[in-house]
Amino acid sequence: MKAVREALCAGAFLTFGAAGFAVFADQRQPAPLRASELPGTYELVDRVLDSGKVLRRPDIAALYAFGNGRANFNLFVRNADGTLASESSIIRYTLSEEQYCEWIEYTTRNNLDAPGVTNEAPPVSSHCTPIKKAGDKLIFAPPGESVITTYDRNGFTAVIKGQFTDHWRKIN
Repeated sequence: MKAVREALCAGAFLTFGAAGFAVFADQRQPAPLRASELPGTYELVDRVLDSGKVLRRPDIAALYAFGNGRANFNLFVRNADGTLASESSIIRYTLSEEQYCEWIEYTTRNNLDAPGVTNEAPPVSSHCTPIKKAGDKLIFAPPGESVITTYDRNGFTAVIKGQFTDHWRKIN
């Protein structure tokens, strides 16, 4: 009886193991991320300062939505001195597999780059920037900003060297 039980267990193990291997062997790598898949709505999850401090709600909150050539960016962050900094921008953009171009139509920045309120967009030498591919990621620096964005299928990171790394989650 023990030999029969061992044979049945071994047979079941081989059958399920082979089936699992077949499923594993048939799994395909997802297609590389394409720039046309980037549009959507993104929510800021957290900001990791270079000091290691992590900011989350209620100290920081942001949404970024883009699609059909239009974008809206809203950011609120509590500065170390307790003041509130913010940005709200309305943007036009074009996107191809090779480049991202943008034009800020209107912006309000409060205590962000400098004290006080401004409606001046950052100066740009070119409204377009190349998109680099690195494995399953797309990387580019929005024109006029000192940030590098790295997109994957779940969201993106935005990095300003020497200051912070933002983690964004795609919500639709």
